[in-house]
Amino acid sequence: MKRVFTAGAIAVAIVVLGPSVAYAALVAEWKMDETSGSTMFDSATGIGGANNGTINSVVIGVDPLVSGRAYQFDGATSYISVPDNDALDPGNQNITLQATVKIEDGQILDDSYDIVRKGVTTTAGGNWKMEIKRSGTDTTVGKLLCVFKGVVSSGSRVAVQRIANVDIVDSRSHTLKCIKTATSVQAVVDGRIFTNTKSAGSIANTQDVILGSKVAGDDVFQGVIDQVTIDIG
Repeated sequence: MKRVFTAGAIAVAIVVLGPSVAYAALVAEWKMDETSGSTMFDSATGIGGANNGTINSVVIGVDPLVSGRAYQFDGATSYISVPDNDALDPGNQNITLQATVKIEDGQILDDSYDIVRKGVTTTAGGNWKMEIKRSGTDTTVGKLLCVFKGVVSSGSRVAVQRIANVDIVDSRSHTLKCIKTATSVQAVVDGRIFTNTKSAGSIANTQDVILGSKVAGDDVFQGVIDQVTIDIG
């Protein structure tokens, strides 16, 4: 805000600064535009900027869901590993995971398809993940599940999750988000928001980030993934 005061013939401008605003930082941006090689390049700059991944049994250079090119995961052996980086640990800060995916209409081969995660449920320091969860006994329905497990002030670990009540196993492209704030976890499908109001605490671990599976050969995604990003702050 600018206020102008006049003293005699002299106009004096005083700038009044408002409260500082915290902005999220893009710490990883995997556009998945590669058409050769075994490296998935991170396009983010600043805090992350160098979170390149190693591609394992993934078909690259397929038709995009967003722009450029995309990756096809086979549901059996595909995955990408990104080495541990403190920049990918939110601690107590907000974190947003985003990905665009397409899963062909039909059966989900596993109980879940992992999209991106850091750590597992037993990991010291907590973990976070974005996955597609099969709907009970109906193997043709899959929904976005967001899970954030952190350490709270008492020292115990608390898992907070939210599932989005939208079937995305329909041969269509869907943009997904998993968001952790200080007071909630949100699962977002194409702009539709589903919220669980509860704190997941602080998350920081020493695990690699894995895209497309839980570990090699387990919860392996079957379908196309394009443009995965992580924002923290």
